[in-house]
Amino acid sequence: MSSDETALTRALARATRTVAQWTSSRRQHRQDEGATRSQLADFKRALDHAAIVAITDVAGRISYVNDTFCEISGYSREELLGQDHRIVNSSYHSKEFIRELWRTIASGHVWQGELRNRAKDGHIYWVDTTIVPFLNERGKPYQYIAIRSDITARKQAEEKLAQQAALARVGQMAAVVAHEVRNPLAGIKGAVQVLMSRRTPGDAELPVMRDIVGRIDSLSELINDLMLYARPRAPRLGHVELRPLIADAVTIVRRDPGAQSVEIAVEGEEISASADDELIRATVLNLLINAAQAMGGHGQIVVTLTKSGSFATIEVRDTGPGIPPEIRAQVFEPFFTTKARGGGLGLPIARRTAELHGGSLVLDCPDGGGTVVTMRLPLRPAASDPNLGREAANVGANVVRPNLP
Repeated sequence: MSSDETALTRALARATRTVAQWTSSRRQHRQDEGATRSQLADFKRALDHAAIVAITDVAGRISYVNDTFCEISGYSREELLGQDHRIVNSSYHSKEFIRELWRTIASGHVWQGELRNRAKDGHIYWVDTTIVPFLNERGKPYQYIAIRSDITARKQAEEKLAQQAALARVGQMAAVVAHEVRNPLAGIKGAVQVLMSRRTPGDAELPVMRDIVGRIDSLSELINDLMLYARPRAPRLGHVELRPLIADAVTIVRRDPGAQSVEIAVEGEEISASADDELIRATVLNLLINAAQAMGGHGQIVVTLTKSGSFATIEVRDTGPGIPPEIRAQVFEPFFTTKARGGGLGLPIARRTAELHGGSLVLDCPDGGGTVVTMRLPLRPAASDPNLGREAANVGANVVRPNLP
């Protein structure tokens, strides 16, 4: 064999080895790539089963949601894709809170926190959220993935514990107030009324005495509300038509001189629920009076009746200024009030009444203004609670005693 043939043979051998090595490398690469894809698919499947997942573009438009997201929100995948997360916004968090969230992820950092969302049917749920930005070669986000876990049960348990602690404090105070204050007040009021009866009609001191009696009555109402919140009576459940009940409450509010310029509309279908008509009527009355006072006696209130699953929903919406974000978390705390008069027990009693029925009461302030209070009541009797009788004592029938003429 000539030297040229030998060189050619060697060159062909080297080329063959190179091709074989390249082929082997490509085969290994494909195998590695297939294994990586399989692992990614496994990770995705595990994540979808364990968490609520959504992917959005940089503008916040949803491009992917998993089944768990659809289940907890109540929306179908078709309803969610192309929307942003305002579709589940409960209006609970302040604008500054949301702006800070966006500033964090837009700068390429991970955001973690708890979010209060609203499902399609109106119920509230809480999620522990981690939002991770995906960055391009310039270090700028091109999409975001939000991984959430449902913490609604934990938040409800925390809220329940806080309520029970507050209730224990209120109960201790109520016992002292009932014994040490209510009876002496009745005696003072009686004595002042006797003095008033001895005065002539034009006596200059009569207005002062009337003011004293009026202030004693207001204080007595606060004490009664305090006793009721601390020891509510168990609801006497019956089949209640809600629309006539709401109409009764509206009629009472319209008699109030301070609500003469308030327009009240009742909308929705005829719905009945398992409820104590006296307690629910008083609760609706309280919500209507709160709304009228929040609007300064001028504006519109819309009461809407709807049915959602096994619950009847009463929504009271006003056109007032809404509630400032910094105090929204406090409105259901006993004794918290922004009014010159009042003991700050109206809303806590209203929510407690709804819960004793097996329902709920929540408050929202939409971005467009105003306040929306939503009460949910079971259409049928809720499962009996053996603690209800011990928790609810017979302390009177009225939930609230508004100052009406």
